[in-house]
Order: sequence, then C-alpha cells, then structure tokens
Amino acid sequence: MIYGASETGKSYVIEALNFMLGGSSLRDLPEAAGYRSMMLGIELDDGEVVTLSRELRGGRISVFEDDVRSTPDRKADRQLLGQHKKDNPDNISYFLLDRLGIADAKLRKNKNNVVQAMSFRNIAHLVLVDEERMDSRVSPIESGLPMTKTAEHSAFKLLLEGVDDSGLPQGEDPAEFRRINRGQVEVLDRAIGQVRAELEDAPELNECVDVRARVDAAIRQASNSMTDSLARRAHLVEERVEQQNQRQLEQERVNETTVLLNRFNLLDAQYATDLARLQLVKETGTLLGYFDADACVFCGATVKHQQREHAVYETVRLSESVDAESAKNEALKRDLSLTLGAMQQELELAQSRLLSLDTDVKANIRQIAQVEDALRPAQADLEQLITRRSQIERWMELWTRVADLEQLLASVAQEQPSAVERVSHGVTTTTQRAFSGTLRSVLTQWQVPGGAEALFTFADAPEIMVEHRRREDRGKGMRSVLHAGFSIALSEYCTQRDLPHPGFVALDTPVLTYRDAEHAEGGSETIDTTEEELLSASVAQAFYDYLANKHPGQTIVLENQTPPVVDAPACKVVYFTGNAKTGRPGFYPLD
Repeated sequence: MIYGASETGKSYVIEALNFMLGGSSLRDLPEAAGYRSMMLGIELDDGEVVTLSRELRGGRISVFEDDVRSTPDRKADRQLLGQHKKDNPDNISYFLLDRLGIADAKLRKNKNNVVQAMSFRNIAHLVLVDEERMDSRVSPIESGLPMTKTAEHSAFKLLLEGVDDSGLPQGEDPAEFRRINRGQVEVLDRAIGQVRAELEDAPELNECVDVRARVDAAIRQASNSMTDSLARRAHLVEERVEQQNQRQLEQERVNETTVLLNRFNLLDAQYATDLARLQLVKETGTLLGYFDADACVFCGATVKHQQREHAVYETVRLSESVDAESAKNEALKRDLSLTLGAMQQELELAQSRLLSLDTDVKANIRQIAQVEDALRPAQADLEQLITRRSQIERWMELWTRVADLEQLLASVAQEQPSAVERVSHGVTTTTQRAFSGTLRSVLTQWQVPGGAEALFTFADAPEIMVEHRRREDRGKGMRSVLHAGFSIALSEYCTQRDLPHPGFVALDTPVLTYRDAEHAEGGSETIDTTEEELLSASVAQAFYDYLANKHPGQTIVLENQTPPVVDAPACKVVYFTGNAKTGRPGFYPLD
C-alpha cells in the first residue's frame, strides 16, 4: 500500500513498472534529475530472483540473475530489447512470457482470424491499472486502443483457458484484399494499354490470320521458282570445287616437274664440264710425252727404271683412259637429254592443262555470278515476304496476349475474398460461469452492494454486470471497485487453476472515490447526494483486509487517502510525505 500527498510519485509507480516491463518511455520528471537508471527485482515461481536494470532514457534492459540492491558494478548476465521482436527472442516481452509458458503463443488480431505473436503488452493493462483506466467506461480487458482490441480479447481468453489462437482457420482481410485486387486490376489495365499501343497500326486478329495465309502462299511460290536456280548454282559450285582441286593437282605437278628439270639441267651442265675437262687432260698428256725429265710425269718412275718406249706407252694409256671416260659421260649425257626432252614435254602439257583449268574456273565463277544475279531479286522478294510474315506473327502474338490479359483482368475483377470460417472467439459459457463465480466471491467479501449477483459476460462487449446493470453504466466509484475486483479475480482464477498470469496486480486509486452513505433525518433510507454511487465505509476496510489476508498474489495499491488499519504481517504500508524533512518524500527524493 502506497499513499500520501499529491505529486509525490504514487501514480508514477505504475508508469515505472510498465517502463521496466517493456514500456517504450518514461515521463521526465524534475525529481528524476541526477538519476541515470532504474532497477526492478522479480521473484519467479521457482524461487529464482532476477534484477532488471534500464536507463531512464530507455533502450535495452540489463538482466542480473540475482538480487541486486545497489548500482551494479559488473556486466549484466543478459541484454534484452525493450520492444517485442517476433524474430528475436532476446527481448523483455519474450523473457517474461517464457517464464509464464506462453512465449510462442499466437493471438487473433482481426475478424479474419489473422494471428500475431503474443507480446507482454497484450496483458500488461490487465495487471497495471492506472487511475485513468481504473474508473474508465472501457471494458477492463481492453486497453482502450481500437487497433488492439481483438488481440486483447484473445489474450484474456488465453489467460482464462490456457489456449491460444494458433489453430484458427484464417481468412482474407476484405479491405486488404480490395486494396491488393485494385492494384492488380490497375497493373493489368496498364499492361493491356502498353500492348495495345504496339498494335496501333496493326489489323485485327482475323485479318492478320488471312494476311499470313496469303504471305505463306507467296513464300511457297517464290521458293518453288528459286528451286531450279538454286540447284543450278549448287551444281556449279560443286564443279568449281572439283576444278579447283584438279588445278591444285596440276599446279603441284608443274612445280614438281620444274624442280626436276632444273636439277637435270644442272646435271647436264656438269656432264658438259666433265667432257671438256677430259679433253683438256688428253691434250695435256700428249704434250707432256714430248718432254724429257728425270722422273716420269705419268707414273713418277726415275730414268733408271724407265724403258726406252716408256713415254710413248704412258701417253697412249692416258689417251685411252680419257677416251673411255669421255665415251661414258657422253652416253649418260645423251640419256639425260632424252629424259629432259620428255620432262619438258610433260611440263608443257601440265602447264597447258593448268591454263585450261584456270579458264574453266573463271568460266564457272562467271556462271555462278550470273545465277546469283538472277536469284538476287527473287531472294530480296522472299526476304521481304519472310519479314512481313514475322511482323504478322508478332501482331498475332500481341493480339493473343491482349485477349489473355483481358480474360485475366475480368477474372481478377470478379474475385472475392475467401470467407472466414466462423468460430467462437469468446470464452466458453463454462469459463464465464467459473470466472463469474470467482468475481462474485471477491466482490462479496469486499461487501460491495450487489456483489453476490455479479456476472462477467463475454458477449459483443465483454463487461461486468452487477444487479443487471453494466459496469460502464455505473458511477465512477462503482466502476473503480468493479475494475479492481475484476483484476484481483483474474489473478486468483489463473493462480488456482495453474493458468498463466504475471502473479501481481498494481491498482491506482481503486477505492478513493467511494463515499459513505448519507442518511436522512428521522429515517434510514439512503440519499444519493452526488452523481457517484455511495458505498458503505466497510468496503474499504474489507478491501484491504482481503488483499492482506486472503489474496494469494501480490498487490500494489496506490491511494491518496489514508488506508484503514490492516493487521497483517504481509501488508507493507509506504507513506509519501511530500516533505523532504519527514519520512520518505516520494518516489524520488525531494530537494
């Protein structure tokens, strides 16, 4: 129980709890000057104690896996993101939900059964009830944000029944479907317009079919007329290849014969030189026989070894040898002359054939050129016809594409979102009765008028009914106490059935607006002196007695007025004096 003077930070306690449990920001108060971070200790079901630390300006949350009561002087055991990230489990939301066993739960977020990953934000408003929401006419299970209403209903159902919405059959969002469908229609319209722009000068599809048939006939006729000419050209080309091959053989024969003739001519010249040299030797030997010498000029014999007819004998021998060698060389030269004559004739014949082949090749080339000249106009006409046919076929392809796109456009324009299979999105009747029983028990023990008839309904708008009147139709005081009763009943219901629940509730001014009943003079009837409902003074006492002695969970109550005296060891009362010289001034110390 925290109470005391105004502007001492009592309501700020709920804001601070919300901030430490993943809220995006914290109010910047003058009293917070000089403070850099905030710490929150949490005791888990298994007895483990963790301490969360976060800078007042926001950002990541540090986790220390023990009970830390002063500024940590060591590195945190874990760093968690302050905001929920569905693809990153290192965030405070996943950390808390994992301890509750619902970290991977899915919640229905719209009427088309589209689901989202659960976040601690979806249930934070059920355990952190600030003063504005305490007496709000909005249902206690809702935070008041229209876009989160469906998910909050699913989160409440998950706490009461322990079942998430991951198995719901999903349908298409009509608004999203229409947006996508409209975009698809626009894209198809644009595509059709682009294709039609290419067909601006094109005839209609039926005419294209007729034109292509005529062009195909013209192509066949042109091809037939060119067949003979092409065959003639192919024959001439074959002849030219054969002629060129023969010319190459004749050229090789001429080259080889020319080389042999050159070599044989050199040999013939050598024979002539040898004959002239032999004649010179013969003449020289005859002359040498007329000279006397000490040694024979032919054999080298000395005079004493020479006979009288020695010189004549040697001269005759030399002449005979020279004549014999000359006769042999002359015979070889005559044979060579015959060979040279034959080869010269062969060379002349080969050269003649080569010239004839050159003439034939030139004539063949002229004939091929004549055929090609005759084919050229026909080929040009055929190419034009083929080009025309390609253009016609392109137009036909585009017309076919236009037809396909228009058919697809008509189909897309008629599409409708798939219907959502109807399922029950509220808690079951059995659960409503069971929870209503817990709620009635709490309100009855608080001595709330009509508490024994309290009923929780989960119809079109989930609400608390007391004496057949909706909570939103009651006065401010009754709305507050019923909201408080709802929060405490939810905590007890989940705890008793081992269902997920954070295990604590923080309530801001749950009984402040209650007034004692005024009695008229001389009578006992109750007079409603204000627009608010007047409750018995015993409600506040019963409220605190119940929380201190019977409620199994932890409750943080914030009030301006002094609470009743509660004799319970589990109840801790903190008084914010608002005076720096007396007791605790407030959440932050005052200057």
